Amino acid sequence: MKKVNPEYSLLVLLMALSALVVYLPLGAVGLCGDEEEILGIARGLSDSGFGSLLTPHNAGNFATSFYAYLVSVSINVFGYPATLAVRIPAATVIWLLSCGIFYFRGEHERKDYAFLASLIFISSYSVSALAYHASPLTLTSLFLIAALASLYHWIKRRSRTKALLLVVSAACASLFFGILSPLAMAVTGMIFISIQEKKRVSDYVRLLVLLVVSAALAYLLVAFLANSRETARLILGIGSLAEPIAGYSRLNMLALQLVFSIFPWSVPLIVALGWMAVNPRWLRDRFLAMSLLKQFGVIVFILTLPLITALNGLSIIMLLTAIYFNVPLVAHFLLSQTHNHSVTWRISGFIFSLIITALAVAYVAAVSGVDICILGYAFRPEGGVWSTGVVLLLSAIVVSLYTLTRNQRTIRFNNRYLYNIVILYLLAQILYKVYINPYLTAI
Repeated sequence: MKKVNPEYSLLVLLMALSALVVYLPLGAVGLCGDEEEILGIARGLSDSGFGSLLTPHNAGNFATSFYAYLVSVSINVFGYPATLAVRIPAATVIWLLSCGIFYFRGEHERKDYAFLASLIFISSYSVSALAYHASPLTLTSLFLIAALASLYHWIKRRSRTKALLLVVSAACASLFFGILSPLAMAVTGMIFISIQEKKRVSDYVRLLVLLVVSAALAYLLVAFLANSRETARLILGIGSLAEPIAGYSRLNMLALQLVFSIFPWSVPLIVALGWMAVNPRWLRDRFLAMSLLKQFGVIVFILTLPLITALNGLSIIMLLTAIYFNVPLVAHFLLSQTHNHSVTWRISGFIFSLIITALAVAYVAAVSGVDICILGYAFRPEGGVWSTGVVLLLSAIVVSLYTLTRNQRTIRFNNRYLYNIVILYLLAQILYKVYINPYLTAI
């Protein structure tokens, strides 16, 4: 009997689990104001084809126009309801990225580590917020991440095929991210080349030539298709990416984004920051001992920090990019902490399970007629909430809580305990997004 490749088994499991987490809550809440605007643009594009995206009117905000075109296709071709059609493109981007992390790993990285990294990515508070809300910025992030991944693979092992892939991916990123794309890739690439053991001046020159060719290719392609240099200049600008996000100071934005980007997995990292700050030599030694993939992720994170506080579309794009390239490092850190500090993680897991249990009990109590208040909001579920889906979900949470207590015995010897916590958190997200959040009303 032919054996099943474990890599394919993990990939299929990851695709199914991430699809469940991403797509299930999409229709739970009605459209917001900005999503209604995207729906309006999509309806305006219903009578026109793809060529309408290359007009000066739509080129100034190409990412939004392209996203609205995908929404229009979802409605006209596939017949999706408006709420699902508006959110499916963003959700699909997050689903693709979560699956892509599994393959974007070093040659010697274990498959189960990559699988855990994908689960941590999809469980991120910031990532799930983008998955459940229509945002053209997800498209920009997808192409920028693909271009940076191509850059990493070209620097790691140069070939003509990888050089061509770098040019094409960088050109696509330029269509959505503008001229900032080749500039960001040039800075990242030159820093990454500088830390390689074998480097030559020609490596820097070839990188710059490839990025210039990609930018020129993007410009000429748009100018040819649109028959307009003005349209090409508009698309390669930064457009609405520089529009401010009101309501937060730069310091507040930085703190909120960094804490909640990989929450609750950021908590042990934050606790360790004090020790890291007084041991800079340890940080340097650890960085040099990392694999090339993890070093590349750290470089991307450091370069994106200033733009995360930009309070505009750039901050969202850079945050998603930083999370994507650093979850392998976070997964490795959490696993090492779990094995080396098992008592701390037993306590953390117990507290975490209490919170999830309280959430599930609050839902059951509210359905049974008890008045429940959650952080200043009254939870008043409507009729028909005892569906097959919620029964299966609550059953899965109960089973996960039970296995969490069982896996405490072997926490030092395998990774099941941490996997258990991540899956429990994903189940709690589904419970909140689908069955609790739609019925919360301000008191």
